[in-house]
Amino acid sequence: MSDEKNSSEEAVPSAGPGVETAVQPEQSFGDRLATMRKAAGLSQRQLAKQTGVSQRMIAYYESRAPLPPGHVLARLADALGSSVDELVGAKTLKPSAARRAHPRLWQRFQQIDKLPARERRELFSVIDAFLERHRLAQLAKAS
Repeated sequence: MSDEKNSSEEAVPSAGPGVETAVQPEQSFGDRLATMRKAAGLSQRQLAKQTGVSQRMIAYYESRAPLPPGHVLARLADALGSSVDELVGAKTLKPSAARRAHPRLWQRFQQIDKLPARERRELFSVIDAFLERHRLAQLAKAS
């Protein structure tokens, strides 16, 4: 559960969004789920909230559990932007449409992921400030 402790405080967990994380067919379900969650840029807590499953169960599925029930698999796959077949390892993962459309952006995410945690947090603060400024400008335009 140490991943959750770190990832819940940052916008992007240790693998970061868009990081080319090869999900191997021989990976356990838990390893595959953790890899896909991190590649999606989600903490265990964020994935739990999106799926309606507790963070504790996400951690359990990632560590030692067999496959979750079918209805949970469907919600996990949906939240991760994949199919159930990709999630359970029956099919190879395809790169996301966003990654194909913006490869330079995803390369930068990979570089950011290699920064020390403190520098990543500082960078996220700057990005958040720009995004908030843009959001406020859009609101002002709409008024």
